[in-house]
Order: sequence, then structure tokens, then C-alpha cells
Amino acid sequence: MLLEIEQLHLSFVAGDTPAHILTGIDVDVAPGELIGLVGESGSGKSTTVRAALRLYGDEAEISGRILLDGVDMVQADATEQRRVRASSVALVQQDPRAALNPVRRIGDSLAERLVKVHGMRRAEADERILSLLTEVGLTHPERRMRQYPHELSGGMLQRVVIAGALSTDPKLILADEATSALDVTTQAEIIAMFQRQIRERGLGMLFITHDLHLAGAICDRIHVLQRGEIVETLQRPGLFDAASHPYTRTLIESAPALARKGRS
Repeated sequence: MLLEIEQLHLSFVAGDTPAHILTGIDVDVAPGELIGLVGESGSGKSTTVRAALRLYGDEAEISGRILLDGVDMVQADATEQRRVRASSVALVQQDPRAALNPVRRIGDSLAERLVKVHGMRRAEADERILSLLTEVGLTHPERRMRQYPHELSGGMLQRVVIAGALSTDPKLILADEATSALDVTTQAEIIAMFQRQIRERGLGMLFITHDLHLAGAICDRIHVLQRGEIVETLQRPGLFDAASHPYTRTLIESAPALARKGRS
């Protein structure tokens, strides 16, 4: 397994009263799998990802087991946690502009991690970034490397961020609402690219979204999260027919539908 989360509990300490955020989360992702984590805003989706990466400080109390590429992130020291985050896993967030320095050129931003963290020569890093920008379907990649983030559209920037995520050859990608801010056409293109990368590279992916119908169309397995707890796990195919928890049924029924013929 690339990711194994077992009985993850997360609380934040505020005075004498801890705030319980996650309760008994169980999630696993194997190579070649696309696993969904679905829930409304505030359900704990992004919190689960940040807890798995150990991005919270001393104010967070974490218990359970989190294995990332075989490393127990609960027991590992800060140095080992940074090593795993730098090499084995990549995080793709919803807002690509927040992941890029607005005053630095695209090529400089993407190459910096390869040069400073992985010890790659700048010329080699530039060559790799150029190849990846082409691979993710970005037109005129040489020109894009010289541009600033404000000169690219949201869809183009998301491709840039994905290229950066792939640059270190991660085994696992955590896609946190990575397509939610995109128009439908661009969203479909990004998802198709994710699926191709999973197929060709043997990656595993945890796909976080509030859109149950989207997850149902692309994911091998879906965990439905409500108030920090997984209330139902569904398999494809037959996902919507198998859903039985009231919260899952509410998510299914909340999606807008076209009016039937003859009705206004």
C-alpha cells in the first residue's frame, strides 16, 4: 500500500477542552488505484490529508496509524516526515495560484525544488520541467516557463502545478479539490490527465471532492465523510444503488437534475 490510514483520530487542544475533528478514519490507497474522499465543506476531507502529511503543529493531538510509502508518519521524526513529503507524495490543491510565487517565473518556481531539495543541476531540472509541461498538455511549454502565474489561466496553472507535483516522481498524489474551481471542460481534461498518469506511471491517488457524482464516475472506491467520520464506503460499479446511509443519499439527491420533458 502507498497510503494506509488506520483509526486516525485528530483533536485540537484549546484550553482544557479538546476539539475532536477526526474520529476513526480508515483509508488506504494501492498503486494504480484512484480512491475518493467525499463530503461537504467542513466534513474533514482536507484535514485528513493534512493530518496524514503531519502538517499540523503541536496544537494537534494525533493518534492511530498513518503509513506513507511504508513510513509511520505518527512515529517518524520531523526529518523523516520531510523526506517522505519531498519524495514519495505530492499534494495538488484547489487553488494553483496559492502554490506558486506570483513574482517568480513558472520555470524558476518549478525548478527550485528539484535543485535545492533533490540536488539536481539547474539545466537538468529545466529539461525535466519542460518535458513534464509538455506531458500534461500545456501548449508552448518553453514560453510558459518564462511567464509569471498571472499570465496563465486557472486551467493552465493547474497543469503547471500538476507538472511540478510529478517532477519528483511521487508514488502517491493527494488531489485536494484539484478540479473544483475549473470549468467543466477543463475539469474533464485535468481528470483525464490524472487517469492517464495513474495508468502509465502506476501512481496511487486520493481524490478529495465535494462532488459525489464526479467521484462516482472516476474512483475505484469512495469513502463518504461526515463531521470527521467515515459513514459509508462504496465500491464501483453500482455505487449509487448501493448507497444506504442517509447522508450519502442526501448528497446524491442534492445534485441538480434536468427537468423532465413536459415540465417547466
